[in-house]
Amino acid sequence: MAESNVFYRSLETKYPVIEKGTGVYVWDNQGRKYLDGASGCVVTNIGYGVESVAEALYQEARQTGFSHGSVFTSKPQEELARLITEDAPGGMDYVYFVSGGTEANETAFSIALQYHRQNNNPSKWKIIGRRLSYHGSSFATLSAAGNIQRRRMYSPLVMPFPLVPAPHCYRCYCNATYPECGVSCAYELENTILSEGPENVAAFILEPIIGTSAAASVPPKEYFSIVREICNRYDVLMITDEVICGYGRSGRYLALDHFDASADLVTLGKGLGGGYTPLAAVLMTDKVYDTFNRNARKFIHGYTYQGNPVSCAAGVAVNRYLKDHNLFQRVESKGRYLKEKLHQIAEKNAIVGDVRGLGLLLGLELVKDKASKESFPAAKNIAEKAREIAMNDLDHGLMLYTGVGRTADVTPRDYLLIAPPFTINEEEMDLLVQLLSLTLDKVGEKIN
Repeated sequence: MAESNVFYRSLETKYPVIEKGTGVYVWDNQGRKYLDGASGCVVTNIGYGVESVAEALYQEARQTGFSHGSVFTSKPQEELARLITEDAPGGMDYVYFVSGGTEANETAFSIALQYHRQNNNPSKWKIIGRRLSYHGSSFATLSAAGNIQRRRMYSPLVMPFPLVPAPHCYRCYCNATYPECGVSCAYELENTILSEGPENVAAFILEPIIGTSAAASVPPKEYFSIVREICNRYDVLMITDEVICGYGRSGRYLALDHFDASADLVTLGKGLGGGYTPLAAVLMTDKVYDTFNRNARKFIHGYTYQGNPVSCAAGVAVNRYLKDHNLFQRVESKGRYLKEKLHQIAEKNAIVGDVRGLGLLLGLELVKDKASKESFPAAKNIAEKAREIAMNDLDHGLMLYTGVGRTADVTPRDYLLIAPPFTINEEEMDLLVQLLSLTLDKVGEKIN
């Protein structure tokens, strides 16, 4: 008899059983307490155990439960769309709700292809991605991302969409230094569009702040104005994947807001439902919406649970909690405090090569040698060792989020994402830093 009938992502891992969560802490069924330094996987933005969200779920489930989006709309869906768009950039007035980030990015691709077909450009179908990127687990989203392991695993179903360099200054693809580089990585987009044929390129997808693929790497500010102008020149829709970095996580409503730039489509997820329900969304500009409205007046796409009332009711409650507690505005100052503390760790610890990020989306890159930036051999699996030590080997557990495996920059890297709930206070941040420092010390001992 199997100990468990669950098909886990890792068949060699013994998973603890979560029992409860309150604030920034969770407990397992053995009574061990963990400080969540990663909001699960950058999801639980308002923390655990928020009664108003649980009540909203209960009331909507009790009142309506399910309704299909091709038959009904609902008050929660209409209200959440209003709340999201009133804080979004001007001219971005429409929302399509789905259940998760993969669905959101897949939907954005579908919108882009149908947009061009309605504008009499049916040959535009390719999506350009970046070498350091992750946009989901469907075949289309994997096709536009740089994770080599996943692309190879599902070949030939994963299409060989073109990839361009990401603006990752700690490890510049051009072996240059900003600003002397002239942000040359941005201009690679134009070269790639021309080599693929502008008549074949539908969209360019990018994370404003790179998530798990480069641990909160922040681009030079002018990067976005360059790629925006290139997209405009060749009639390529710009899709910003803000599933991780959006909805306040970077200290602004959208991470793109830091760069005074605009997108045609924006995807949100994770923190949109706060971990209380699966929820994600695609925001679109009036330009994109008007193309559908003038032509087919239909979107050939859909999911069973898109815009379902229970999830949208939870989304409304999460949004109200964020605003009632002024959390959108407080992330930036909390992030500055925590980032300074992480820099102090880096100064003392030989394996921390870089500290980066904005708001409460912060990253550490762990290296074998700080001066040369040499990475650890992949077989050592240093980031995963750090995650396991933080969870299991300290008097008090700490939950961290590691970066994904080998990406299209070829060399594996070791990343830790530090992204606690927005509700974390200064005392809890100090404890997070203390536990993280102990973790990295223990990693160093194991290496030596």
